[in-house]
Amino acid sequence: MRVISLQELQAKGISVLDGQLELALLEGAQSSFFLVPVQKGFEQLQADRLSQVLAKGLLLHSQLQAQATGLVDLTLEDISAEVREVRSARVANNRSAR
Repeated sequence: MRVISLQELQAKGISVLDGQLELALLEGAQSSFFLVPVQKGFEQLQADRLSQVLAKGLLLHSQLQAQATGLVDLTLEDISAEVREVRSARVANNRSAR
C-alpha cells in the first residue's frame, strides 16, 4: 500500500493512482484515510468487502478501548448485574414520570 498526502492527491488527481489498488491518504498528523478504487460491475461486492473490513476495524478498536479502560476484565456476571441496574433504574424513572 502506498501512502500519499492529501495535498499530492489534490495536485495530481487520478494520475496519482499509477495502477495502485489501495492508497492511504494522510492529512497532517491527525487524519488518515484509505482510498480504494472500485471496479465497474463489482460495486456491491467491493462495498460488502469494505463493510466487513470496517466492521473488523471497529471491533479491534472496541477491544483495544476495553483493554485500556479495564472493561475487558468484566465477567458475564458483572455485565448482567450492570444490565439489571440500568433496567431497574429505567423502570423506576418510568414509574416516577407517571
